[in-house]
Amino acid sequence: MEKKQLHTERGDIVYWIHKKQSSEKAIMFTHGVTADHTLFSRQIAYFSKDYTVILWDMPLHGESRPYKNFTFENVANDMKNILDEEEITHIAMAGQSAGGYAVQAFLLQYPNMVDAFIAIDSSPFGRKYYSSMDLFLVKHYKGIAKLYPYHTYCKQASKAAAYTKEAQESFYDCLIRLGKDGMLEAADAVYQDFSNYDEVDIKCPVLLLLGEYDKTGYVRKYNQKWNKEKGYPLEIIPKSAHNSNQDNYRFFNQVVDGFLKENVYH
Repeated sequence: MEKKQLHTERGDIVYWIHKKQSSEKAIMFTHGVTADHTLFSRQIAYFSKDYTVILWDMPLHGESRPYKNFTFENVANDMKNILDEEEITHIAMAGQSAGGYAVQAFLLQYPNMVDAFIAIDSSPFGRKYYSSMDLFLVKHYKGIAKLYPYHTYCKQASKAAAYTKEAQESFYDCLIRLGKDGMLEAADAVYQDFSNYDEVDIKCPVLLLLGEYDKTGYVRKYNQKWNKEKGYPLEIIPKSAHNSNQDNYRFFNQVVDGFLKENVYH
């Protein structure tokens, strides 16, 4: 993939693209909080056969640092600027965990550009889905996380997020690269902002994906409620946890590709 950099007044954004000139199909993957673009390393070869593929480091993550004034509204504008730079007018968007918030923020501003939304172990915008205790805990995540010795935190977080050894090691390495200060800054920015947005009226096809063993917070409960209230199909990814696209990438790739070909790219 070709590595590129987008300059903004808030900071430089780094992204990677494989341009499929002969296809109208395109997909953009957005990672969750404290991860980076390497979360989708197992999607590149599969999807680049038929799709233009974009990976990126969300602001305050990976190589998209430093960055000031993080909000999901600004993140969505950064995504739009990447697409404008590449002259892409419509695209499927996949967001893992907090990456799903980024996609929903994009849908709020640019709904006509999104062909489909793939929510990977994510949860919806809208306060009605969350209890007061849920919101209290995420608002104070930084204060809790800073108490842990960082290597201990990295080991525990990687084991909680991933099911396979490969995925655990990948996320551990990502956290080590980010560093404790970077982790605290990124997590605090994400969790302070995500509850500021109302539920999105999504018009494009939506697929909810949930790892069989995902025990992160109340993600399972949120997805079940999302599925029940909106009717979005919910697919369980077997032998996977919160980073389900990496844990069981073969199953994930086939499900997503099949969904897109059936519902969007006939």
